[in-house]
Amino acid sequence: MLYLSLKEIALDQYKMVKLLYLADREHLRRFGRPITFDKYVAMPFGPVASSAFDLLKGNKVLGIDPSDLPFDMRKHDKIVVIEHPKREIDRSIFSKSDLMVLDQTVEKYGNMSFDQLYQLTHDHFAYDRAWKSRKTKADEMRFEDFLAEDASKESRVSDLSFTSKAM
Repeated sequence: MLYLSLKEIALDQYKMVKLLYLADREHLRRFGRPITFDKYVAMPFGPVASSAFDLLKGNKVLGIDPSDLPFDMRKHDKIVVIEHPKREIDRSIFSKSDLMVLDQTVEKYGNMSFDQLYQLTHDHFAYDRAWKSRKTKADEMRFEDFLAEDASKESRVSDLSFTSKAM
């Protein structure tokens, strides 16, 4: 989230979780793993990186207190606006492909409106499948559904399943 907050784009909690989703989806498709490893859920406004969203809503997650986040947050009505990063990122914790995909995601989607991101992400198979089969208002999305629907999907899912057992 800090990396995205350093970019010169308007960010609120909705855009933040959408950009994280789009970056994770693209990185998984191209490099076989997500960047954040956050759990994604299908909610009414689209895919949501659940840990990131909970932190932005002010909830403690995985021992992280939202007041310790390295950027300021301001509440505007029911929207949390992310602003004023407090420090630079430690680039050594990211791979080159992480940074490349994050930059490409910001370049491609960073200036889209809420409505544009809503429409784009609602059209994705992973969201659509989870939303249509939901039993709650926030059902988990499956990483395997982030992959492109093509002839290689079955073997990629098998390979990733094997790899993920070691994590």
